[in-house]
Amino acid sequence: MTPNERSFRLSLVVATLGRTNELSRLFRSLAAQSGRDFEVIVVDQNEDDRLLDVIVPFSRTLEIVHLKTAKKGVCRARNLGAAQARGEWLMFPDDDCWYPADLLERYFRLTDRMPADFYCGRATNAAGATIMGQFDTEATTIDRSNVWTTLIEWMLLVRRSAFAAAGGFDEKIGPGSGTPWGAYEIQDLALTLIERGERGYYDPSLFGHHPEDGCDQTVPENIAKIRRYSAGLGYVMRKHRFGAAGFLPRLLRPIAGMAIYALTLRPDMARRSQQILIGRWDGWRTAAGVVRPAQDILTYER
Repeated sequence: MTPNERSFRLSLVVATLGRTNELSRLFRSLAAQSGRDFEVIVVDQNEDDRLLDVIVPFSRTLEIVHLKTAKKGVCRARNLGAAQARGEWLMFPDDDCWYPADLLERYFRLTDRMPADFYCGRATNAAGATIMGQFDTEATTIDRSNVWTTLIEWMLLVRRSAFAAAGGFDEKIGPGSGTPWGAYEIQDLALTLIERGERGYYDPSLFGHHPEDGCDQTVPENIAKIRRYSAGLGYVMRKHRFGAAGFLPRLLRPIAGMAIYALTLRPDMARRSQQILIGRWDGWRTAAGVVRPAQDILTYER
């Protein structure tokens, strides 16, 4: 950053592909924020110019940087945007999420009150009910034992210097990566940060909103998506040296699901559990080549 270049307290990096109305809703929520020391970096993966009509109406109220890229993959887009960021802190909103008007100001206050290198809250629907998984109900330090219940990508606030030192998001993980490992990129990043000695903090009173996924989870395309997400879990656990004792329960649950659904004559759900099992095992198996030497790992809870 040059001496005359403007700096911000926060840079929000939005990777987007195929959406317009949802992005307008996010922009409206950002324009309503009580804390305004931030920029918005839109990493546009569309091949057309559909976002121009979305961005222009907000260009007077928001500091927006519009980056076009031909590279697909949400983590590639996030890393590209983060490399252009001018903020001390980074957030990575989904292009279909939106935030309460005081969220950014509350994050700023938290960084002053509870010093850490990264923070996270929970995901809720428009009514404020927790969605997208289980989240801890009490504020806590983020560690290896609870990264599965304290993190969601679009609620992460991370110090830009810590993000850069950790190498950013692993571009082999996540939607659009082109690999079998379709999710858990946020846990991968957090585990890398923790291994580097960075401190994380989770507070469930901090929340943002996201549409609920009401699609049929038993149709073939959604089962395939669930398998990719499950492979991401196995990959990340093996990559970060979670032992068999920590991984085995992740196999036993879908095995139990297969049995229960078969006995209750729900073959589509049994097939779903089977694909979760296969995905998790495949992710664990294929991560064997990326496991780092033990001396590189700073934390050994499990």
